Amino acid sequence: MADVDSKDIEKWIRQVVIKTHKASKQPVCPFAKRTLKDRKIQITPATPNVLAQIDQCCNLFNVLNLDIVIFYFNEPITERKLANICRRSHRNNPNSAILYDHPDNDGRHKGVSFSFQKCALIMVQDLNKLKNAQQRLRKTDYYLSWGLDPDSSMFY
Repeated sequence: MADVDSKDIEKWIRQVVIKTHKASKQPVCPFAKRTLKDRKIQITPATPNVLAQIDQCCNLFNVLNLDIVIFYFNEPITERKLANICRRSHRNNPNSAILYDHPDNDGRHKGVSFSFQKCALIMVQDLNKLKNAQQRLRKTDYYLSWGLDPDSSMFY
């Protein structure tokens, strides 16, 4: 596993997540560019007690006025353990969307890999803010462009 830091993840966001892709004519996340520009993102290494770290993040999320917090793991972690952490964290913090990205999942859709691939990530967002963003995207051709069903269980 590569030793990753926040600059690597920010570079991936700039080169993949906010880039308009040929297949869809859409970025992976149309809100990411503004979030970076407005500095409403925090990218931080996961601690050994990542559950407590996520709980603390969720308690301070709105106070810090962030759109997203990304925790990255420089130590190996299985996808199963990562999914379990997210389930437990969401149960403790039902007003937060807690999602993961694992290198074993290439996350490829329409020829674009949505996955960071260099290390495991947990992404935390305010659930109401995320649902509002999803509602705004429903009024556009975003989901259609990616061939996604906005009612899919993959969305909160």
